[in-house]
Amino acid sequence: MKWLCTALAAILLTAVFGLPFEEYDTAKLLPIETLQVAAGGQGVLLLSEAGSGEGKDFTAAVESLRQNASGDVFFDTAEHIVLCDARLLPQLLESDLLRPAANVYFAESFQDPADLSSYLAAHKSDLTLAHLRGEAERGEP
Repeated sequence: MKWLCTALAAILLTAVFGLPFEEYDTAKLLPIETLQVAAGGQGVLLLSEAGSGEGKDFTAAVESLRQNASGDVFFDTAEHIVLCDARLLPQLLESDLLRPAANVYFAESFQDPADLSSYLAAHKSDLTLAHLRGEAERGEP
């Protein structure tokens, strides 16, 4: 009898408040494969398949990219992160938006995002965000 009351309460709460999940229109989902990060005039520049963003720091640039994109951008799907300015690495390491298993690459400037993901997939990096976070926590350069 107790389980019946619990089930009825759960059904009633779901009917009143809905499911506790965020709804997405699947046609507007924009998973990022490659994220390029550089220093720019206002601070940080981002470039991905989903668009670009600019802000005073990494978090502001992420919000800018989300606003400029034509759908819902997912940063935790990024497999490759191309860093064009090593001074921005601490901001990336502090962010919880990116996958720890994402491969990290260093470059001089932005690359054309069209075929970059397939190129980087064929030339995997030995560095991941998790590896770099571990080094930073140990105080290693």
